Amino acid sequence: MLVVAAQMHAATVAYWRFEEGPADGLVVHAGADGAFHGTVRDGSGNGNHLSAWTQGGYAGFAYRTNVASGRVPQFGWTNRFSVQNTGNYPAMFTSAQHSRPSGINLDAILPMQFTVEASYRAVASGGYRTVVGRDARNVSRSDPNLAAFYLQVRPDDSVAVVFTDVSGYTHRAFSPPGWVYGISPGGAEAPWYHLAAVSDGNTLRLYVNNLLVASTDLVASGSPNRALVRGSGTGPDWVAGAWSVGRGLYAGVHTDRAYGFIDEVRISDRALEPGEFLFAPRPVASVGGVVAGSVSLEVAHGPPGMSFQVLHAIDAGLPWSRWSNLGTHAFDAQGRAVVRVTGLPVELPHFYAIRTAVVPPPPGPLTYSLAPGWQNWPADIRERIVYAMEGAVAQYNKWGTFRKHLTVNYNPGVPTAQASYSGWIDFGGQIGYRTALHEISHTLGVGTTWQWQANLAGGVWQGPHGRQKIQEFDGPGAVIYSDGTHFWPYGLNYDNEASTESIRRHVLLVEAFRKDMGLE
Repeated sequence: MLVVAAQMHAATVAYWRFEEGPADGLVVHAGADGAFHGTVRDGSGNGNHLSAWTQGGYAGFAYRTNVASGRVPQFGWTNRFSVQNTGNYPAMFTSAQHSRPSGINLDAILPMQFTVEASYRAVASGGYRTVVGRDARNVSRSDPNLAAFYLQVRPDDSVAVVFTDVSGYTHRAFSPPGWVYGISPGGAEAPWYHLAAVSDGNTLRLYVNNLLVASTDLVASGSPNRALVRGSGTGPDWVAGAWSVGRGLYAGVHTDRAYGFIDEVRISDRALEPGEFLFAPRPVASVGGVVAGSVSLEVAHGPPGMSFQVLHAIDAGLPWSRWSNLGTHAFDAQGRAVVRVTGLPVELPHFYAIRTAVVPPPPGPLTYSLAPGWQNWPADIRERIVYAMEGAVAQYNKWGTFRKHLTVNYNPGVPTAQASYSGWIDFGGQIGYRTALHEISHTLGVGTTWQWQANLAGGVWQGPHGRQKIQEFDGPGAVIYSDGTHFWPYGLNYDNEASTESIRRHVLLVEAFRKDMGLE
């Protein structure tokens, strides 16, 4: 009797974990530069192995112990290593011609549905950084220089997914700018980001750290076939349909290098739900003991008190809808449970999986809603306002704690935009992400309360928390100036001020101002 707690889902086409190691060892590559040597193994079992371009040096990688998490939450697997570029021209690539996949050929797929995941800790280079790409040229009707697929960070530190379908239509979904904070040349710490691009054939969605940050209606494009294109032809150092990690392709040339750390790259031929992403919190089942006709399943990492179902099948390739439900149980206070299953035919294999509800992260304390009548706003105006506010509110919740609800209105009679301490924001002739960040500061007291004025003397901020914060940023003697309504530096008063770092500093300053004003 074969008993397995189900782990890898059948939708996985390729999965590169970078667990070969050792720590600080080079990703092995033998032969000439650019010759395929697939030492990064495909964990899906399909044989879509990955090759470095060189062994270390200008286009290679090394294994690092700097990882996003010591465990992959989806499976409970130990995560020991990531990879980091060793030079300025990092490049990893697939080659079905050489790896000869025994299962699904990643380089040949034309999926109507797909999910591409990767964990990335970026260097703040300011350029395009393609973490995962698919090589091609002359596949897009709008720009023949585009490759088939990009999952990348853009120069404004937004996250993007761009793909071209087999009909030649190119589809895009971008997060707001300033979403990814990279490692600075001075060595400042930066977080890991778990990126996931998902297409179900009708909608393209982009997730960062399991949260939806952008979506695009694919049907509205009018494309008759929205499957991911493979393309045809080759270049001197690429083959259409092959996938890359750590670089992109544009105009047939390797480019858009993803400097930094990369880990846990998975490509699936199905539109995964957020609860199925690699770094989505998820309970893990393991086999604790097997006796003829019965098995003990040990389940861990579940939400305490939440119920779960035990699913069973004799064929791990069956869709979840055809797995049998063996009963409902509950996690204990430590998020664990032991389930005993009996009455199993010993002559058959048995596979088990755990199904439980996905618990979405709670929204941040700063929230917003659209004003009554939003249904009558022009569709493009509403889309721009939502895009701006989603990103701006997320940045305030990311870098500070602000307990307030905002109401956002469209008023074409307002020349630019305006906001009050009540939480009301009017967008008029100026709608944008930087504008939203700026106006939110007014709803939090910047220039809109008597306490703001009470902390000013001669146009300079006197509050101790604000003064301490600006000196952390700009050194001893640095001050914050104000005209009574706005502040600078880092007030985001103009579009050219809105860099990733200035956005972070803006939010941290607003939080410090509120402490000085007693508005926490």
